[in-house]
Amino acid sequence: MKRISVILVSLLLCVAAFAQTTITTPSKDLRLQLRDVQLKGSDVEITVLLTNLSQSEALINLVGGIYQTGMGGSVAYDNDGNVYELQSVQVSVANKNLTDQYSATNFPAGVPVKCHILVKDVAKEATALAKIKLCVLCPQIDIKNIGACFELNNIKFK
Repeated sequence: MKRISVILVSLLLCVAAFAQTTITTPSKDLRLQLRDVQLKGSDVEITVLLTNLSQSEALINLVGGIYQTGMGGSVAYDNDGNVYELQSVQVSVANKNLTDQYSATNFPAGVPVKCHILVKDVAKEATALAKIKLCVLCPQIDIKNIGACFELNNIKFK
């Protein structure tokens, strides 16, 4: 009986570990931290802290859902199989307005800056965003016109 209890507890801990949000970064010079997730009507607003880990200030662009200059924009996938891109994914850096195009500011080295991702009109059946690809541009730290994306996985909102 004791062995079965140990196995069940271990299995439960493994499931909990896999269900947590994970973030991958496109550059060793950038760090993204999840700060908050809010359901606002049918929209999901995600607040993150983005930190420039390079040695000097850098102009960093978050890219919304719009495709421009041959690169794809940010995109989100929910756990119900829906894809959100183009005008459905908006971004903002600092206290700038949300946009489906580009939002940028100069990020001082080592200082976290609050940013927002808004996924609009999320299906009411969805309870989580399985993956968000948040695209960025920053020539100063070698993220050029093709961009690169942070990946946020398993963002629960219900």
